Amino acid sequence: MGVSATAYLLSVAAFFLALSTTSAALNITKSLSDYPEYSSLSSLLKETKLTEAINHRQTITILALDNDAIQSISSRPRDELREILMNHIILDYFDREKIQKLGKRSAILTTLYQTTGLGTNQNGFVNLTRIAPGEVVFGSATKGAPLVAKLLGSVISQPFNLSVLHISTPIVAPSFGDPILAPPPPPGSKPPAPAPKKSKSSSSSSASAPSPDEEEEAQDDEDTESPSPADAPAPSPKSTKGKSPPKPKASDDDVEDSEAPAPSASSRLVCYWSWLGVAALIGLVAF
Repeated sequence: MGVSATAYLLSVAAFFLALSTTSAALNITKSLSDYPEYSSLSSLLKETKLTEAINHRQTITILALDNDAIQSISSRPRDELREILMNHIILDYFDREKIQKLGKRSAILTTLYQTTGLGTNQNGFVNLTRIAPGEVVFGSATKGAPLVAKLLGSVISQPFNLSVLHISTPIVAPSFGDPILAPPPPPGSKPPAPAPKKSKSSSSSSASAPSPDEEEEAQDDEDTESPSPADAPAPSPKSTKGKSPPKPKASDDDVEDSEAPAPSASSRLVCYWSWLGVAALIGLVAF
């Protein structure tokens, strides 16, 4: 085989290698163009010059925010926004099937921010936790950071190159700026947890204990019915210490001046009939 034939074969092999590499390369802008609800995310990836960094990777997972959710960070300074978005780009492939295989445990995921060499204190890592079947949450892996983002679904799944997962809330590590808290659950999404049952002892004690209103009424009754110091009876002699002073003896004048007890009605009636009988007897004798 001549030199020209060898060079020809090498050029053909290089062409097909380049073709296969090009076909395997990512194009995140094109991939997201079929999903208009992520148009704001696609635009911000272009503005922060992260599109090229994504397209040069062979394997990427993007934690995607829809147009409504991404508004909470879209107005931040470009450098800060770039750091936040880099923290949503995972340097590995994770789809829902792979997450389910994790079991009920956590995994620490490396993000594109780690390629800057600026990640400290777990900044640039994301905590993925499967808290229940079908319920997965994400958050910054920084110590004490809350798991604010809930996995809502899968947008794109191209094993093992590109996975786009829909999450509910931006993940903002403490060093990237003010965190975004998870929104409250919509009304009627989950019933509130039942109140703990009270034990018999606690229920009986609570039943016997008066309410604040009853205590107030009882206090009012005490204030109303309790005698004033002037109306209160004098203490009995037994309660006082020492001997009580002797009572003064009544004099004869006091005895004479004292009134005799008034006769009762029955005694007056007997006296009346007695006088009436005497008068009748005198009349008979005189007759």
